[in-house]
Amino acid sequence: MIRLAETIDALRPLCGSAFGCQILSSALAYGLSRPFAQFWTDGAAAYGMLDGVMRIAGAVEDPEEARSFLGAVGAAQVVCSAENGARLGLRAAARGAVLEKDLAGAPAPAEPAPVRAVYEVLAANGMAGDFEPFYLDLSHRLRHGAARASVLYAGGEAVAAAAAALAGESALVTAVAVLPAEQGKGYGGAVLRAVEAQLGGCRAYLLRAEHENERFYALRGYMQSGAWCAGVLE
Repeated sequence: MIRLAETIDALRPLCGSAFGCQILSSALAYGLSRPFAQFWTDGAAAYGMLDGVMRIAGAVEDPEEARSFLGAVGAAQVVCSAENGARLGLRAAARGAVLEKDLAGAPAPAEPAPVRAVYEVLAANGMAGDFEPFYLDLSHRLRHGAARASVLYAGGEAVAAAAAALAGESALVTAVAVLPAEQGKGYGGAVLRAVEAQLGGCRAYLLRAEHENERFYALRGYMQSGAWCAGVLE
């Protein structure tokens, strides 16, 4: 039976994946008592909903129960593995590859990231919504050690940015972007290396959109380990 997670430790055994990293990072940042960030488990899967977006880690063993649950809690969108999406009958609006890479070394010092600069680079690529919720969320995660971010400058201007959700020994790279006018100059690889350095010896995950940036991430050591989808229930 799907039930509210009473402790963060109840989520940890189910969070060894890209989706689990996202769920656990949110739980570590916000705790279990915020109305906009809620977490559940049934022992086989972990569910984490933040601002209406539900992420699922582990294995959905009872699709009928899970579908009823998702409808009851008002999940506006579901993000999960392709396997779980198929079990749920998810109508996917987006899909792609789950990538992973084992990072080496101790984490570099995490210097305070200028959140506005991160936002401006992402927004220039259509990768960010309204500024205020973005700023509040990333600032909160950074303060609570549940995220890392890096910005690259050239000529005094922020030209590239990267961010990652952090959950113990795993991390999910959530964004890598370069200003459109500055692309093709090596800034993307440089800012990715910078945020990876802050993650240290983590296993890094990444959700790559279908047919996008395949060569970029392959050249940087990311290997496909699965598939993801995002959408709504039929």
